[in-house]
Amino acid sequence: MATKQELKGDWNTIVGSIKAKYGQITDDELRQVEGNVDKLTGLIQRKSGQTREQVEAYVESLMGGASSMTEKVSQLAHEYTDSASQAVREGYQQVAQGARRGYEQSTDLVSHRPMESVLAALSVGLAIGVAIGLSMGYSRPEPTWRDRWSR
Repeated sequence: MATKQELKGDWNTIVGSIKAKYGQITDDELRQVEGNVDKLTGLIQRKSGQTREQVEAYVESLMGGASSMTEKVSQLAHEYTDSASQAVREGYQQVAQGARRGYEQSTDLVSHRPMESVLAALSVGLAIGVAIGLSMGYSRPEPTWRDRWSR
């Protein structure tokens, strides 16, 4: 027989199956027996006219179905996680290879054309310095009290 904890854990799945099989059972009646195996069995037995053993076997089959559904969802989540982590690893490897190629190309260029490389780096640094200086703006210093007094 299903335990109270098992029944509560898969309640929504079980309720859906019970409502599909026994349409005469209402939502209010199911809310009244929520989580209580004996009350659920008695309710189904009263509404359907089946024996207690038949109803208990049916509830057990629902529990097995709900558990297997939970296992399937867990397995799918595990497979998704594995495939996502594999995709991240592959992306990381591609980025690392691209960075390695770029580093090798730049070291090759610097070793073959050292003067041009130094001149290019100096030009870029100078341009960035000028841009930063202009963006900060030039402001004249605030006159002191002595400067104001002497005017």
